[in-house]
Amino acid sequence: MPINLLKIAEREGIVIDYWDFKPPLQAVYWTEPGIPPIIGLSWTLLNNRPLFRCILAEELGHHFTTVGDAIPKTYYNYSDRLMVSRAEYRALKWAALYLMPLNKLVQAFKEGIVERWELAEYFDVTEQMVDFRLKLPDLAAIQWAC
Repeated sequence: MPINLLKIAEREGIVIDYWDFKPPLQAVYWTEPGIPPIIGLSWTLLNNRPLFRCILAEELGHHFTTVGDAIPKTYYNYSDRLMVSRAEYRALKWAALYLMPLNKLVQAFKEGIVERWELAEYFDVTEQMVDFRLKLPDLAAIQWAC
């Protein structure tokens, strides 16, 4: 279990519940005024720790980065889809920065951990999360400085 992530949820008053989602849905973050926020996670995530950590971190990212009701219930037009894409990007960015902080990423590189799969194992995340993290601008700034 990703204890630190669960502690963040507890500290923020977020209810964590496990549901039977139909693939490809694996999780949802939901908040309404007057009730505690809820993160619903698929039971299947309990069998894959790196994926569990990535999904839970992204849902926590929605809590910390999505202002108001940024996700429309129905996609009416291009601007709605764009708004959702931006909200998803912000949440995923929060997750990537939390799970793979820059100082620890630089340390991993110094230790010779540079392959995609090595980084995924080192940080206990998916290779897709590694791919996303390596494209964030803070890392590019470090590469140019070296």
